[in-house]
Amino acid sequence: MEMLNEQICLQRQKMIDERCRRGRKDIEKLETKQEEGERRSQKLEELNIKMGEILKNHDEKILNHDKRIGKLETVSGDRWNSVVNFTLAGVVGALVAAAMHMLLGG
Repeated sequence: MEMLNEQICLQRQKMIDERCRRGRKDIEKLETKQEEGERRSQKLEELNIKMGEILKNHDEKILNHDKRIGKLETVSGDRWNSVVNFTLAGVVGALVAAAMHMLLGG
């Protein structure tokens, strides 16, 4: 009977040892996956920071372009206004000169 109890005890011990080995392997796999997940999370954080910097630089460039385009548009408008003003001044001057010529000497 003692022999039977010893065999049962050894058999149960082997089963427990096998379960422990499988449990350790499972734990090691989970730890590896967790480390991979942590590395990915860190890389994602770094990429998010870089993306934020890129967007900030992009926004600054867009604002700079808007300012420059605004200046160019006002320069064109100012040039057109000055052309119109000089033309009107010339026409008015010519009309006044013609009217004075008719009235005074004509």
